[in-house]
Amino acid sequence: MTQNKTTKIVILGAGSVGCYIGGCLLAAGANVSFIGRPRLQQDIAQYGLHITDWEERDSNVSSSDIHFTTDNNVLTEADFILLCVKSLDTKAAANVINQYAASHSIIVSFQNGVTNGDVLQSLLPHSVMRGMVPFNIFYRGKGHFHCGTEGHLAMEDKHGICQPLLTLLSKAGLPVTVHDDLKSVQYGKLILNLNNAVNALSGIPLKQQLASRDYRKVVAEVQKEALAVLKAEGVTPARTGKVIPSLMPYILSLPDSLFKLVAASTLKIDPQARSSMYEDLELNRPTEIDFLNGEIVQKGKKHGIATPVNSHIVKLMKRAEQNAKGSPHLSASQMMP
Repeated sequence: MTQNKTTKIVILGAGSVGCYIGGCLLAAGANVSFIGRPRLQQDIAQYGLHITDWEERDSNVSSSDIHFTTDNNVLTEADFILLCVKSLDTKAAANVINQYAASHSIIVSFQNGVTNGDVLQSLLPHSVMRGMVPFNIFYRGKGHFHCGTEGHLAMEDKHGICQPLLTLLSKAGLPVTVHDDLKSVQYGKLILNLNNAVNALSGIPLKQQLASRDYRKVVAEVQKEALAVLKAEGVTPARTGKVIPSLMPYILSLPDSLFKLVAASTLKIDPQARSSMYEDLELNRPTEIDFLNGEIVQKGKKHGIATPVNSHIVKLMKRAEQNAKGSPHLSASQMMP
């Protein structure tokens, strides 16, 4: 396998994250195809791809240079399949990969949660690499995907078989931290992702939510429960950003003035950035709550550890999904049991 134009990358599940990563690769000259929903296919056919970030990245790719399809046959050409589907669609995606992908295809799971890599490996004969996306992507419409937070991608590549992809990602301005085993990193990201539901339920931008001590206290409580559960599980979440996971609940609980001093770097967030879970509620799509806060609830039951705040957040999210009216715009006090 050689790199650049001869390395074929297919984004399976090209939503906000997939379109952003694929758009960055495409703008840097990589050979990329996208498989996604008709809604995005129509938008991109009309407007092309506009890729921006909070550090002034601003790339445009003409629709004539984009291969976006709903046809899974394109997987037969893939050297690398970047899987960006929601966690609840992982098994269905594995069935599609089994049916269409060549035996040499390498699967990289750029999904939330911690179990997708294991599920994929159990269902596929292909090489499966776990990946982690630390940044937040928001779709602004008309083919415009904006990255509102910082962070480097992370991937497993124990045997060095992903070098062509890593080179292309680096060229695209998406540097990757490579690990032999990504589990602890994924759990570190899970701790961060427990805020997704709080943000979705609040209905306000991430920067505004994190500037409020009341909302931060809710996040601190779900993280405390998670850290207790993971300790019982024998897992030490790795640092995925600038803050050590075990210290995060204490930093979040600080008064606003102290929080701004201690955590100034964590507030480098685009003013309009929101969690992907907020976007799911707005579009009346199922969320990944069972794979985030729900994962903590289930592991808590396994170890006999109470998780009342996470359990309440899960119930609130399920209710919001059923109501199908977007974010319920809850106050912080409404999120506490």
